[in-house]
Amino acid sequence: MSGTALLVGALLIGTAVLIGWIAWKLPEWSRPSIFFAVTVSSLFRTQPAAARIQSRYRIQALAIVRLGSALLLAGLWSDLPFALIVGELCVVAGPIVAFVIAREAVLPHSAKPTLVREAVLAPRVAHLPGGWLLQAGPFVVLVATALYLNAHWDEIPERFPVHWGLDGQPNGWSTRTPMGIYGPLLLGAAIMAGVAVTAYEALCHARVVRMPDTGTVHRDVPHQAGNFLLAVEFFLATCFSGVALLPLTGNFGAVPILIVTILLIAALFPLTHWLNVQRAPFADSPSHEFVGDGTLDEHWKLGLFYFNPDDSALLVEKRVGIGWTLNFARGLSWVIMLLILVLPLSFVFVILPRH
Repeated sequence: MSGTALLVGALLIGTAVLIGWIAWKLPEWSRPSIFFAVTVSSLFRTQPAAARIQSRYRIQALAIVRLGSALLLAGLWSDLPFALIVGELCVVAGPIVAFVIAREAVLPHSAKPTLVREAVLAPRVAHLPGGWLLQAGPFVVLVATALYLNAHWDEIPERFPVHWGLDGQPNGWSTRTPMGIYGPLLLGAAIMAGVAVTAYEALCHARVVRMPDTGTVHRDVPHQAGNFLLAVEFFLATCFSGVALLPLTGNFGAVPILIVTILLIAALFPLTHWLNVQRAPFADSPSHEFVGDGTLDEHWKLGLFYFNPDDSALLVEKRVGIGWTLNFARGLSWVIMLLILVLPLSFVFVILPRH
């Protein structure tokens, strides 16, 4: 087995460990009166039934992730594409299946949610973190990369590799054309623009569930999420700039990529904990029995997708996990999803086949 294959195997194991950790922590990333996306009494989590459901979920989720990891390694070492595909499905979809099974077990214990909502009449502050100057930073990185490539255009080979196999040999090529050189930067700019729009929409249109006793927010979670998304944009700008510079730099090799990936995965552990802490002030008030999140269980399909035609909100707080999700009863939500899917797919199926 080549050294590259060993590095890729280590990367796959690291990713599986991260997904397993997220699956383990997932039941804790919700309000006290939301358990596996079901509205319950805030005391239900302390009952034996809840402990049994959570334990069974974790056993099932981790078992499927382990099976997927074994299939991924077997497919990698034995060059079996089918094992790789099935393994990836197990690692990604396994925890979701276990979650849906646990949700069905919680439904008989559901409680009536509090549907009273409070609102602040003052205009919402919708300034993106750092202002437009800092928000432009990721795009400046891409523009600077484009200018550098343009200045060194004559040094770029007429034909150059853009993808390498596990044996380290190139198996994908591109040519020195405007789209071949600047395509990754254009794709990066489109994705980053989508991230920026998401941050802005969260600031403007995400419903914030407020403390029922005061109607105030101790911490501004939408702006905290905006800071995180801005960091994501800078990371994406760095990645796409690195890809665009491949014609000049050649293959970076597996080791640098593996190191960066490990550091990124390691950073996600404290980061997800920090984001969950930012959400803590939105937990149910100890001085008032506020059950649920102001929405009905029937509007949550599989506990993951919100569909309520009578709700004017475009973004609502996730019942499990961190952040918000779209109200798929709104037409604009499908337009957003279409754009998210069309941009990467157009790059894969329109631009790449030409090279």
